[in-house]
Amino acid sequence: MTLVVWFMPVFTGTDAGSYEATAIAAVAAITAALLVVVPAVLLVAIQALSQFSWRTVRVLADRQMATWVVVAAVIGVFVPLGLAVNPSPLTTRIAFTCFVASIVIVAWVTWNSARHATPEWLVHHVARSVLRPRGRWAGGRQKLARRVAVLGDLVGSPRLPVREHRLAAVTWAVALTTQTQAGADVDDAAQTLREVGADLSREATPDHQAATAAIAAFGVRMSGSPSINDAVVDVLFDLAVQNRAAGRHQVAAEALDAVVDAVSARLAKVTPVQRVLTVVDLPPSAVDPQPAHAAASASRSRVAIPPPTVIPSMQPERDRPALERVVELTRHPVSVADLDELLHDLCPDRTSEQPLSRDAPSHGDHGYELLEATADRLIAVLASPTPTSTGWSGGHHEASGFTADIERLGRLGRRLFTGHRYSRSDAIETHLETVAAKLISTGTTPQTPTDRTGWRIAHLARRPNPASTIAAILRDLATEAFEAGYDRRALLTGRRLLALATAAATAGDHVATLAHTEAIYSFINRTTRHSRSAAVAERGALIIAGLIGESDDLRRALPAEEGDPDGAASLLRALPWQADGFEFVLAAEAWQSELRAAGWLPEARTRQPDRITAGRLPTHLRDKAFAELDSHLAAFDPTYPTALLLTLWADAVQARAGGDTAPASELAEYLADQLAELDDDQDQDDWPEGDDPSPDDGGSSHNGVPRSKILSTQLRCIVDAITVWAKTEDSAAPVIPPADESGRHLLSLLAETARTAGFRDWTYHGVADAEGSSLVVIQYTDEERILLRDEEAGARGLFSWGYSGSGPHTLAEALATHAGGALQRCTDCFGASPISLGLIDCAACANSGHRRGLADFAMLLVSRVITNLPKDPDRPSAAPKVLWTVTRAELIQSATGRRPSRTQPTVPPLPPRRSTGERRRPARSCSC
Repeated sequence: MTLVVWFMPVFTGTDAGSYEATAIAAVAAITAALLVVVPAVLLVAIQALSQFSWRTVRVLADRQMATWVVVAAVIGVFVPLGLAVNPSPLTTRIAFTCFVASIVIVAWVTWNSARHATPEWLVHHVARSVLRPRGRWAGGRQKLARRVAVLGDLVGSPRLPVREHRLAAVTWAVALTTQTQAGADVDDAAQTLREVGADLSREATPDHQAATAAIAAFGVRMSGSPSINDAVVDVLFDLAVQNRAAGRHQVAAEALDAVVDAVSARLAKVTPVQRVLTVVDLPPSAVDPQPAHAAASASRSRVAIPPPTVIPSMQPERDRPALERVVELTRHPVSVADLDELLHDLCPDRTSEQPLSRDAPSHGDHGYELLEATADRLIAVLASPTPTSTGWSGGHHEASGFTADIERLGRLGRRLFTGHRYSRSDAIETHLETVAAKLISTGTTPQTPTDRTGWRIAHLARRPNPASTIAAILRDLATEAFEAGYDRRALLTGRRLLALATAAATAGDHVATLAHTEAIYSFINRTTRHSRSAAVAERGALIIAGLIGESDDLRRALPAEEGDPDGAASLLRALPWQADGFEFVLAAEAWQSELRAAGWLPEARTRQPDRITAGRLPTHLRDKAFAELDSHLAAFDPTYPTALLLTLWADAVQARAGGDTAPASELAEYLADQLAELDDDQDQDDWPEGDDPSPDDGGSSHNGVPRSKILSTQLRCIVDAITVWAKTEDSAAPVIPPADESGRHLLSLLAETARTAGFRDWTYHGVADAEGSSLVVIQYTDEERILLRDEEAGARGLFSWGYSGSGPHTLAEALATHAGGALQRCTDCFGASPISLGLIDCAACANSGHRRGLADFAMLLVSRVITNLPKDPDRPSAAPKVLWTVTRAELIQSATGRRPSRTQPTVPPLPPRRSTGERRRPARSCSC
């Protein structure tokens, strides 16, 4: 202004120094003075907005404001000064008009700057500029990058009001997702996330709810990038640790929940889908379906492919303006799921929907390491279960803190199973087992007085016990694994519960013992008991057998006396009765486990004990055997009652060897009473028909509880043999009476059974999955499917066909066992002779419990079937495919039929010569 006045030309005319020139100069000076207000207002705005960043000031002092200031200066200062050189009435009017216009412009700019110098206006202005329909992506990548930077500064400063902070967080997530999908470097996006996280961590009293949800939703949406996922997980974990250390436990819990969401989305990208029971679209079964009950035929497995759901059209929702949807979403607390759905609609990107990202070098290894690292970090911040507990890094802050942390681990594992994704890492189950073992009480605390009348039982909800919380999570993990078809994973998780129950029972922690045993029972009851599918029952029976085989230590640690019907011992004994059609075989295995726990049977099953040092049967097991015989002597499957009878018979034999004849007399008297009662019931002729199991699989055709029927012929022979032995004083080892077909070879029996009308046939499909594993899918006549598994429920990495190591032989053993079914069981002792400790001989099976010929069946399958199957592919295929298909009848025919020779001999071969000293053996016919 000084320079303008100094260099302004001076005239010496009559109008020089007139009133008009002085007035015009004064107007210009006043306008210049008013222009000083604008920088002052800008400085105040800068001071107000400097708490966010200097980038936010550029939003206020934009080009439009600078343009208006320049216009006000030109109109109010330079134009009047130019008119003051040659004043006149007209120029004076023009100068005063310009003065008024400049005052209006200055006032408007000042008022607008003062009104916009607030965080609320700043957030809404940036949100509108980003989310407006036409200009959302206008301006190129640089303009979008500036908007993302400004929004990041706003999100990183939680001094904003709650609603504006939500709006800024949601808009930032939308803009950052758009920028990344538009081709921006993912490392820059990851760096932006870390900068925002660093800003959030510097706040003393933060409100991270909206920012946490925005970061997690962005991580879920961009889960295909490992660098973005690592940045999201690191930022959320840092916020959780800092807030938990500062005592802001609710904020820390929200951050940890967001970690689970982000990691689950990443694992869904890098872990391939493994639908083991629906791995391929198998053709319909070629065998004729057998008549069955309507309800059974209409039932389907729980793991079958569900029908396609009808998804309503979301086009009207997507047609709404983006700003309107964002504002509506921010009216309430933002959740990760809602924000992820919004990002999916506003930022559609086909490349992000690919199952695997391109920048991950090894997806399987990355998923394995990610799950391991996440589980380790979640355990590192685990809260203390009780106020008096020490050694927990998270500390104790509230009653539900420990429960929430444990459930968070379980949610991470369940999401893998529900998405049919199998991870090789069992870090979650391992950590839960370790924590549960740490919580087991050693009995050093004062014991609570006994509650005899139930007055301690309140009618209100109680605080969950830490042991029951972990037991429930492990139970759910095992259930979800079973539902997804991962039977071995379900078995291993169930065995973890079994090991925890054993450790708790050994330490005397009755609460933890009952909690873990109830979890085992609930897991089996939910998956097997309430399913009408025969395939599910067969899968459940395999898992129950695996649990029973490892339950000896738990039975040994539990009290021997019969206690509460809802106690741990009763729940453990109820496990075999959950698999319909397999209950009596499993009950016999459970009885053997009880005998091993009591020291009656040796731990090594192959070693035969000494008959003299075997000892007597414990009293509580002897009483239990009599009690079980009262209920199951006339059951349709004689396996379990035969095991009980042989146990009592062997005990009587041992007692007689020691000079005590009372057990033998008591057993004979008991059996006589039972036979008399059964004969009376048989005379009434009121037994239901149609309950006989199929002769080749031993299963029952009904869906209810086991019902009694007429005593089987062979079991009656055993009862008569026991009665006769008890009346004699023969010191020789008793022998189980032979049945009519006890000496038949398994192959002969299979060949005959395959020709009967009631033969149950099914189909075996050899499948090579996407990972290169060789699987065998069994398809029954009702289109139910299971995987061929060994005794330990293993199905992967075991079987192969062609010529490749021990895989064909392992496959042959599994095929022979499954195709043989119940026919491989000895018909003399019903497979229960190993329970007699060698005190009772079974000539048919030599106390092995199996019919002769199982090894021959497997050997023939290797030479005649498996070696001729297509060789496994050297490289895994892109999609699973069926390589071969064979039915059960074809397997039996291949093993039992005559193998054609390649060249037909013209002269029949001569019989081999025998040496002179060789004894002539009688001819023995065999149809195999």
